[in-house]
Amino acid sequence: MSEDKNSVFKETADKLSSRQIFSVMMWIEAGGLLFALVAIGFSGIELPIPGDSPFLSVVWGVCGALFSFTAVVILTRSPTSFGCTLRGHCAQLTQLFSGISTTQIILLSIVAGICEEIFFRGFLQVWLSQLSSPLIGLLGASLIFAFLHWASFTYFLLTFVVGLVLGVAYQQTGSLLGVIIWHAVYDLLALMVLSKYPRMLGLEVPLVK
Repeated sequence: MSEDKNSVFKETADKLSSRQIFSVMMWIEAGGLLFALVAIGFSGIELPIPGDSPFLSVVWGVCGALFSFTAVVILTRSPTSFGCTLRGHCAQLTQLFSGISTTQIILLSIVAGICEEIFFRGFLQVWLSQLSSPLIGLLGASLIFAFLHWASFTYFLLTFVVGLVLGVAYQQTGSLLGVIIWHAVYDLLALMVLSKYPRMLGLEVPLVK
């Protein structure tokens, strides 16, 4: 079954150029941002993007990204069923992103960090918290974040934990800039490794040219 999935993924990667993949992902992110901004406008939520200390937000955002990325790499390389499943997903993503350029990776990471954090943390978590409680807002936004990144139950769990961590960081600091930096730097590291250095994740598959 896994071989069938890999072959389908490889066919998709072969049919789509890196430019097409980049364009599709950018349009998806832009659509999410547009929806979030409209929802924020109707709900009256204020976005504290700079936060109280922009420099401090950048520092802890970068540190958080480095720590979480290292943890995910260790987990992915682990000789466990969880690690095996993650390596399977990474092999598929490597096939998909192997042709993407460094410039595209940087742009996509920045856009994903901005668009997704404004939507999930800046709007959804705050809105759900106002409707119910901060705990429900945190759990609800993290669950939806995980469902929209669904690839398997294993990947769902991992993404849910990442969403929780980002959500708690936002709750405790009130800095949307901090979680944007965290998300963007994490995505930058992940996409660079997936597309350029897959062996760091314990993969033995060659890059698709």
